[in-house]
Amino acid sequence: MRRCIAVLAACWTIVAADAAWAQQQQPDPVAVLTEIQLKRGQAHVRAVGETAWSAPKPLQALRPNDQVRVIGAGRAILVFTGGKMEIVDANNSPYSVPAQAPTGVSEKVRSLLGGVTGFLMGQQRDRQFQSLSVRSVRQPPVILGPRETRVRAGGVAFEWSGSDRARYTIRVLGASGGVVWQQGDLPRQPLAYPAGAPALVPGRYTWELAPSDGQPPQRASFDVIAEADGQRIQEELRELQSAAAGAGYTQGTVGLLRAGFLFQKGLLADARQELLGSLKTSPDEAALHQLLGHVYDKIGLRGLAADAFDEAETLTKPQ
Repeated sequence: MRRCIAVLAACWTIVAADAAWAQQQQPDPVAVLTEIQLKRGQAHVRAVGETAWSAPKPLQALRPNDQVRVIGAGRAILVFTGGKMEIVDANNSPYSVPAQAPTGVSEKVRSLLGGVTGFLMGQQRDRQFQSLSVRSVRQPPVILGPRETRVRAGGVAFEWSGSDRARYTIRVLGASGGVVWQQGDLPRQPLAYPAGAPALVPGRYTWELAPSDGQPPQRASFDVIAEADGQRIQEELRELQSAAAGAGYTQGTVGLLRAGFLFQKGLLADARQELLGSLKTSPDEAALHQLLGHVYDKIGLRGLAADAFDEAETLTKPQ
């Protein structure tokens, strides 16, 4: 009996080693799915070496010789690490991902877009939590932003969820705990940090939200970056926008890349606003919901993250 167990253990070790070796031998991804439009059609992906087609996943990374197939009036959009965009529809299906990313863009465009594309490839990973099926009827207000994010001194805007019937008081505290600014009797709506309030210098801040209906106050922290850093990021964002437009990117993919760039820089509040703005014009784009889920996860709003991930998954299910 012991000999049989030893033989089985040895076999499992060999299988695991072979699987790990096979994983290491896979080529690096060269493209990412940035848009999947299925309302009037279908889309499928088949990884190299597989025989069955499967539903695409938002922000799915694609390796050389993977295939993308579109049926009907749907379409899928791929962005390569080299900066080139490819639209796949029924006319060029099945599309086989080339071993070498297509060229046709300048070195500057490849440099600007390559890093963001690579970052987006890592956001297709599965979440580790589920949506909450039961929630309290009377929930305390929830700080939406800024929370656990870097912000520019001139770009601080407070946003929260809660009762429309309550009024709210906001206090901003410095690193030492002293009150920098406060304002009360506020309705539940976004509030920009006033221009006439004490200037926010680079450093760590905490803001407190206190409702008038007896619910406990909420707190969240954020980091103000140096003005020079903010200007540099804004300039890089403008260059990214220009490069993407020059390469013929669609509006939805441009918005996704802008949000991914801001996410990379740690400006999660700005990334969230970028994604919410893009979703107003492209509410059925799964990749936008997917990245929004990662933003919410990063800032600690796991319920909202799960909702966003669920929406992304629903949008890519076969009709």
